[in-house]
Amino acid sequence: MKKRKRLFGALLVILALIIMQLPVSEADAATPSASDFKMEGSTLVKYRGTEKNVSIPDTVEVIGKGAFEGNTNIELVVVPNSVKRIERYAFWGCDNLDTVVLGRGLTAVGDYVFAGCKGLKQMTIPSNVTSIGVQAFGDCVNLKDITIPSKTTSIHETAFVGCYQLTIHADPGSVADAYAKDFYEKLKEMAEYQDVPGYNPSEDSQGSQNDNQTETPTPTPVATPEPSYPTGEEIGSTQVVGNRAVVFINASSLDVLGAGDNIAILQTPAADFSAGTQVSGIPKFTIVDGSIVADQAYYRNADLESITLPDGIREIGQFSFARSALRKVTLPEGVETISYGAFYHCDNLNTVQLPETVMNVEPKAFSYTGWVKNFLNGRTGEGDFLISGGVLVAYRGNSKDVSVPQNVRVIAAEVFLGHDEITSVTLPRSLRVIGEGAFEDCTSLSDINLNIGLEQIKDRAFLNCVAELVQVPSTVDTVGLRAFENINVEYTRHDPKISYEITATRLSNEAYRAPEPDADAVAAGVVVDMPDGASAVLEGAARSYVLQIAKSDDTASTARAFQRAFGSNLPEGTWVYDMQLTDNSEIPLTKLGRQFLTVVLPLPDSLKGQEIRVFALDRNGQLEEIASELVTVNGKAAVRFQTNFLSQISLCPTGAAAGKLIEINVDMGSLSGPPETLIGTMSDGKVVKFIISGAMLLTGFILLFTAKKKRERSIV
Repeated sequence: MKKRKRLFGALLVILALIIMQLPVSEADAATPSASDFKMEGSTLVKYRGTEKNVSIPDTVEVIGKGAFEGNTNIELVVVPNSVKRIERYAFWGCDNLDTVVLGRGLTAVGDYVFAGCKGLKQMTIPSNVTSIGVQAFGDCVNLKDITIPSKTTSIHETAFVGCYQLTIHADPGSVADAYAKDFYEKLKEMAEYQDVPGYNPSEDSQGSQNDNQTETPTPTPVATPEPSYPTGEEIGSTQVVGNRAVVFINASSLDVLGAGDNIAILQTPAADFSAGTQVSGIPKFTIVDGSIVADQAYYRNADLESITLPDGIREIGQFSFARSALRKVTLPEGVETISYGAFYHCDNLNTVQLPETVMNVEPKAFSYTGWVKNFLNGRTGEGDFLISGGVLVAYRGNSKDVSVPQNVRVIAAEVFLGHDEITSVTLPRSLRVIGEGAFEDCTSLSDINLNIGLEQIKDRAFLNCVAELVQVPSTVDTVGLRAFENINVEYTRHDPKISYEITATRLSNEAYRAPEPDADAVAAGVVVDMPDGASAVLEGAARSYVLQIAKSDDTASTARAFQRAFGSNLPEGTWVYDMQLTDNSEIPLTKLGRQFLTVVLPLPDSLKGQEIRVFALDRNGQLEEIASELVTVNGKAAVRFQTNFLSQISLCPTGAAAGKLIEINVDMGSLSGPPETLIGTMSDGKVVKFIISGAMLLTGFILLFTAKKKRERSIV
């Protein structure tokens, strides 16, 4: 499959090179009119055409700043040998651009040149290029292959930030080869890049670095004075659509407050629902309903050195303490789940005691903590296994035959990941859970001995192992995705449930859900004309997706979130919807990372003529507002909003009359080839399904700029 894709890509490049060499008379059919190119001397200042395939004239020596910026028509561009320089932002935000042929005259790929080209899948850098600039390919989320020549001796550390599927091809020993090795290490942090608004991989502020600092007493749960914050921290973006500026806020960077602060916060005007449309006044809490430490609750908190959590906590949220100055943590009995990246890069965290109730430790939960680093470096403990509370957290051995110690109940995620020296493993009778990717890429592991008592085997647990046969005991209730791929399995119980972990619900983790689908299946699509329907656009979509929207009969979660945030019930007349996005795996996709889904949703008759506010629930069930605007499509009233997290949403009337609505045109088109879009209708209470494929776009001029706001947090 991959060979066919590479062959197809190579054929496209060869075709483009042939076009470059054709006489003008023969290439005219694929070349835009000369009037489409605004020139100043030998500099292409602006491309004004609408062609999908663009061959730049060989009179051009410089492609100017922003020359193609935001052009959502072009799919292929051929840069001739005459071009010596491409200035910053030249192709920024060309969402449908999937093939670029660069000429041999180019000597540098400048800053942000291809940033945001979400359709770009592969690239070959010409042999004369010596440098690749700042975020030159930033957020090219579908870029999978790039070839960099040995003459390229300067590559900025952020050149490929956000390219979390990328493989770099380079000559051994070259600068690009060394860069690639470092880049693959940074890929381990790409999930943080997707989850945390404004995250910059080059930042290395991880709290106090003084290992001799004296521990401070456990803080009491009181609010701290408002601290000062550095300016320029991104929490969202603004898009100008039609004649309005719409602010899209990622509310994970809004106020995060301690549970003890609820009453005071709820009495502030900012949390008054009737105060009008705003996205910055909804409080969020570090501890949700007394049972969940919220995602990113103490992220980068430089003042938090030790903490004792109250009883009743069941879950430590994603990145909840990541990169904080935490040195010691006491987790209470009852904690069951330590989520993805919970203590990630807590460099000073040297003391951790896990309770016996922990049954799930997700990937990167303790990665780069002092606790794990000191163990792996041989500075603490005896033996090859780091165990706490019956959880095997890390392994530092190199034996071919591994026997996991007795009394281990849980193997945490990725403990043995990549240990290709292991040929056999024996697991104890005490073991209940084998974590996500626990033995993934143990490519010599051929002998796997599972004991009675094992209950759960999580996603990719033995992916890429070479065992021919594994016997799974009858006590196993659930088996995760790709846990035994390419391994023959004998189940004593014939009906274990197929499960999946939360990492599989990330849009970017396509490989976690299933192998890459057949190219023909992806290209095949259905166009259904169903007027008055909902519509959507997924930025940089590389596969076909199905979005389901249905009026919800279960509003309890939204009602609780509303009560928590505003101290009141859902406003009368509120409509609550369930939204679900899936690909060919049919697994619900909840986190879209740096990609956004823009939805145009027809208004029910009862909401027409009123101003409304759109709300969603975050992963912890806390309320967030989604910036929205009222529009009309073909004369029908609708609401348009954008999100990178799929959840239950609610449309709440404010009681005020709606102003003048913007008439918009929703034009759905495919990336290339035959139509790939299935558009459905949503009537009140009905389910709508529609395919989002290729790089479908919402027509209209879009201008992006950064909205900035200080983050405010209180400490429990």
